[in-house]
Amino acid sequence: MIVATVIGIGLVALLGFLGKNQQLDTHVGWSIGNRTMSTVTTFFLQAGAIFTSFTFLGMSGLTILGGISSAYMPSYLIIGYIGMFLIGPLIWKLGKTYGYRTNADLVGHQFKSKFLEKAIAVIAVVFFMPIVQVQIVGLGTMVSFATGQKQAGTWSMVLATLLILGFVSWAGLRGVATTAYFKDVAMVVALVIILIGVLVLDKGTGFMAAVTDKMPNLLQIKPGSQAYGITWYITSVIISGVGLGGMTLPESWPAVLSANKSKAVSKNHVFLPLYTLGTFIPIILGFFAVRMVKIVPGDENSAILSLAKNSLPGWLMGFVLISGIACAIVPASHCVLSIATLISTNLVPKSTQEKSKLTVGRVSAAVILLLTLALSLLRPDLMANLYLLTYAGLAQIAPANILSVTKQKFINAKGIAAGLVVGEAIVIVFTFGKISLFGMNNGLVALVINLIIMVVVSAVTGEAQRPEAMALQTAAGKEA
Repeated sequence: MIVATVIGIGLVALLGFLGKNQQLDTHVGWSIGNRTMSTVTTFFLQAGAIFTSFTFLGMSGLTILGGISSAYMPSYLIIGYIGMFLIGPLIWKLGKTYGYRTNADLVGHQFKSKFLEKAIAVIAVVFFMPIVQVQIVGLGTMVSFATGQKQAGTWSMVLATLLILGFVSWAGLRGVATTAYFKDVAMVVALVIILIGVLVLDKGTGFMAAVTDKMPNLLQIKPGSQAYGITWYITSVIISGVGLGGMTLPESWPAVLSANKSKAVSKNHVFLPLYTLGTFIPIILGFFAVRMVKIVPGDENSAILSLAKNSLPGWLMGFVLISGIACAIVPASHCVLSIATLISTNLVPKSTQEKSKLTVGRVSAAVILLLTLALSLLRPDLMANLYLLTYAGLAQIAPANILSVTKQKFINAKGIAAGLVVGEAIVIVFTFGKISLFGMNNGLVALVINLIIMVVVSAVTGEAQRPEAMALQTAAGKEA
């Protein structure tokens, strides 16, 4: 399995380096592919950003802990894709017209507010960094389990981080896209292989019947406000759907803004829900694991690897490991690039030259990766705890993103800023204070208060200052 680990990490990195395009050796080329990517390429970029090591490992683990409540992920993804279908093409056209590279560009310009631009960039960077750490730790977990050596997991994290740094700096978004082709296909194939192997091993004894007889509670969403209960399920689907559909995840932006036409964005959000059906495979495997695998509390995320190890020959297990490694490296590289783009675009002086922005982007990527690696090795729990804040915190940006693609003037920059500050404060206080309001997702509670404050402050302070509506009229009509 150590050989498979080296092959997997090396293969993904090689594909990343091969994505280099000399004509795109500028900041706009490095960060969003010079807006020249095809429908197919942007499809794989978006799929690669959403389907991560959490999908590969965590979905089965969540099924073991919460049963059918784990279906919240495909539920919110489909809702999110509807939102992205509606606003994605508008964002692409505004980006094309005004040269946007990030959501901080969009909101800052549309509401003529430097404070909003900087605030949204900082929030996106801080709340999104834990995603990178989760991918790197996930990779180490997979390798440690497959090889039976903790040290192998540690060295795999180091090697993968250095190679991600290399191909992200060298090839930018094109490199990420090249790796996404392999990863998105390999992940689905690996999940199908595991499912077939488990079905053969099961010999048709009927896993659902066994679950129904022995643990029927796993097929029900628990009532009330308890963990993984109906309140948690509904509010988590809502807040995650709003976050995804409102394009609050920084990694959503390169895939949209890099497209060569707005129709590419629309088409992708029609077909991505079909790809989402693949997330039901790890859920099904989670139910198998309940009956077929002895699970130690705290190791639920390794259940899918235990199933693969018990049901597949070594060479197929090697392919599964390679696919799992890709599921960690590709999203990590996409996340790092997105964060570095925010820093090099919105957190540098406006007078910064394009060549200098590219340098800042590459240096930022290096700092983010090396810092994340250090924390992963020394304090693996630190960012894992911060991960609780990620989706709830980023969802507070959704109103600003959505309002930026409309012509409305009632909500202004002061209202958005006030709501955003209060919303983020509530997320932080509720999360670290372990405060729960009737079992609801803290992000939804914060978002409701965010919206109320936004409306009240805007009503008191007057109309928003907005740029000319030329680009919005273009978005409603001709193809840019």
